[in-house]
Amino acid sequence: MHKFRSEEHAILVGTNTVITDNPKLNVRSWSGNNPTRIVLDKSLRIPKEAAVFDRSVKTIVITDATSLRQKEKVWKSENSGQLERSGELIFETINFTKNIAGQICDVLQKHQIQSVLIEGGTQTLQTFIDANLWDEAKVFVGEISFKNGIKAPILSAIITSEIKIKNDVLKTYTND
Repeated sequence: MHKFRSEEHAILVGTNTVITDNPKLNVRSWSGNNPTRIVLDKSLRIPKEAAVFDRSVKTIVITDATSLRQKEKVWKSENSGQLERSGELIFETINFTKNIAGQICDVLQKHQIQSVLIEGGTQTLQTFIDANLWDEAKVFVGEISFKNGIKAPILSAIITSEIKIKNDVLKTYTND
């Protein structure tokens, strides 16, 4: 995954992925540049202490305008000042009631991001699949089959390659 991350301009995850896993979303086990982190957090529920807010990598938080205004008020009263902002932490707002994937792409274009690895959970991935805004999907298939848990997104596409990596298989699908 670190190799894949080093090959893209940005990496995108949703709120639940950050809250559940607290990922750094950087390149550690491979050489290369860290991608810009794109974090979807409609209600700004992610704690300020989360690894994605460590300012080590440019991070764009996509949120709802109302949530941002409310959170700014809370942070101002807590910090006796303004919302902490720097060149490495940027807040962008979208309307989460329609065309979410398209609006996210508009934010990416605004920041001159040409490629994005969506490493988020089912809901985030399915949003882009349903909007037909994807080129390639890499799916790792392991030996273990889970009966319970979060289901994978639904993907109807053509498998263009399968590579065996130790006991797993990496399947690559393309959107034609």
